[in-house]
Order: sequence, then structure tokens, then C-alpha cells
Amino acid sequence: MKSKIPLFFYPAQIVFIDDNPDFLASLDMVFSNEYNLKLFDDAVEALNYINAPKPKGQQGLKKATPELSGDSDKWVKQVLNHSHLKRRDNERDMEISVVVADFSMPTLNGIEFCKKITNPAIKKILLTGHATPSDAVNAFNENIIHYYIKKSDENMLEQLTNAMNRLQNAYFQDLTSHIKNEAVDVNTPFFADAELAEFFQSVCSELDVKEYFYLSNPSRFTLQSRNGNESLCLIYTEEDIAEHLKILEEEDAPTDLIQRIASHEFIPLFSSEDGFYEPESFNHSVQVYPATKVSGTTNYYCAVISQRDIATPAPAVIASSGKLH
Repeated sequence: MKSKIPLFFYPAQIVFIDDNPDFLASLDMVFSNEYNLKLFDDAVEALNYINAPKPKGQQGLKKATPELSGDSDKWVKQVLNHSHLKRRDNERDMEISVVVADFSMPTLNGIEFCKKITNPAIKKILLTGHATPSDAVNAFNENIIHYYIKKSDENMLEQLTNAMNRLQNAYFQDLTSHIKNEAVDVNTPFFADAELAEFFQSVCSELDVKEYFYLSNPSRFTLQSRNGNESLCLIYTEEDIAEHLKILEEEDAPTDLIQRIASHEFIPLFSSEDGFYEPESFNHSVQVYPATKVSGTTNYYCAVISQRDIATPAPAVIASSGKLH
């Protein structure tokens, strides 16, 4: 189970290399509906593909993000709305997150293959049929590979699925770590909370989410399912609720609204730019949503809302599974 939540996730490519076309075909049948796959039965061809220069528009998040200056929250919002994060194009679909290489190939073995991958961000899995355990362990210890799996294991496909999920998650963790280190994690500790990550992953699994993006004010993730449905996952801390209550009191908000938020059984989604209550923009169609409490290093209050329900007055929570306390 994932112990951290990346700032965003989308279906980056997983490349398989194996000189057995029948084995590749079987993997394609198992994984093609869930993952963005690229298959090769020639190691040299695969290596040329992986190491080819990136398309002009795919320069990497570090280069694409604006420089940090002034108010950090404003910078975070600017970064998280940057087109690089949310683009849905062919270049993004060709971005490689994970490589799965067979060990025994005629041109070069899987460890030699992984050594020649020039992009250090790519995560690598070695499928060992003939490699000795010491070969795989040494390659792992030298950071040439990130995971190794024996083809002969009865639960090989389950292990491979878990490894791909873990390493794709790690890829996006690495991709966004500088943003979190510089700004987001200062006031938003929940990215590294294992209990919240488990809840969030259960929501993504239940809704069959293929991609998501974090946004601030309020803290929330936009979720897109494989069937095209979009949702929001709101996440409030005790401190967030206290700050909302303070502003609601200062602005003489309706008593019933204050009471619902104070109960911690509901969390709001205001339409203002900063995410807080504003009398001039408030109307009674603004929704307050039933909250699911998740107990981790602190208490979190979450609501998962279908995008189509946001403009209607009736609150609708569509997922609340996860490890709750």
C-alpha cells in the first residue's frame, strides 16, 4: 500500500522488454486495459526508444515550473495550475515512468540493459529467469534496478502489478518532491501520512481513477476515472476547520453554516478565489459536504464529490472507504 500521496499522477508509459513475443503478448492481455504499455522484443530497439531525446514540449517539471518568489502559497497555486501538470496529449502519454526488462536476452542481459538507460528518473524492474539471486541483489544494491521478480514464482503477475504500482508512485513522488520540499509540505503534512494515503488510494481504487492533481485553497485533488467521470477529494485538517470557523465568525456567516462546520461532520467548498467564505459571493446553493474522518498523525476530514454535483444544492458523497478510526 502506498505510504505517500504524490502531487499528481497520470498514466505515464511502462516499457516491457523481452525476447519472447509470446510472453509479451500474455503480459499485454493482462495489463493493457489498466496501464499505458509499450512492448519490445528487441533490446537495442527498446534502448534507442527509451534513450531518445524528449519531444520539445516535454522538458520535465523542474524546468517547467516558475521560480519561487514572494508568497509561497501563491507560487504553489501557480505551479499546480501549470499546463505541464495537466496537459493531456501524446507527449505526456509517451513519458516513461517504469521499465520492465527480462534478464536473459541475446544482445545484452537485463542488468546491462538497465545500466544503459540514461534517464535516472525511470524506475526499473528486472524479471529474472536465469539470473542468480546474487546478480539481482547486487544490481539492486548498486541502484541499477529498483525491483526484481522471478518469472518462476506462482504469484509473479501479482508481484509485478504491485511493483509497477509502487514504482509509478515513486516516479511521481520524485517528480514533485522539490515542490513539496519548497512550499507545500510546510503547511500541508498530509502528503506523507500513511493512513491518509491508504484512504486516498482506496478512493482511487473504488472510482477507478487513472489520474489526479492536487490543488490548494482548499486542499483537494481533482480525480479523473477511466470512464471519464471527474470528482473532487476535499481534505481538511483540524487547523483548516478552525481557520474557516474564524473567518465565518468574523464575516457574520449564517449560524446554521457555522454550526455545521463546527460539528466537524461537514466541510465546505466555497467558490471564492482563496477558498474561504465571502458574504458578497455566498449563496445558499453553496454546498457543505458530509465528512469522513481519517485518523492518522492528525485528524483529517474528507469528502469525495462528483463534479456534476458541485453546482447542485444536494450534497453527495460518492466514496468513503478506507482505513478509518
